Amino acid sequence: MTNAVMQMVDYGFKTFNITRIFARPYGRNIGSQKVLEKAGFILEGRFKKTIFKNGKYLDELIYAIRKLK
Repeated sequence: MTNAVMQMVDYGFKTFNITRIFARPYGRNIGSQKVLEKAGFILEGRFKKTIFKNGKYLDELIYAIRKLK
């Protein structure tokens, strides 16, 4: 999965005029967090209990990667 994320990031930066790509995994989704971190994403923020899913409030994380110049 990390390789797939890295390929999509590379495609996004090469194809579109953007300088930042972000992802918003759930706070308890450790697998997604690890994949993003291995792909170079940095945790920018945590919003506590902002998403209501299946009867529970979950944290929302914001991960981002910036285009190197």
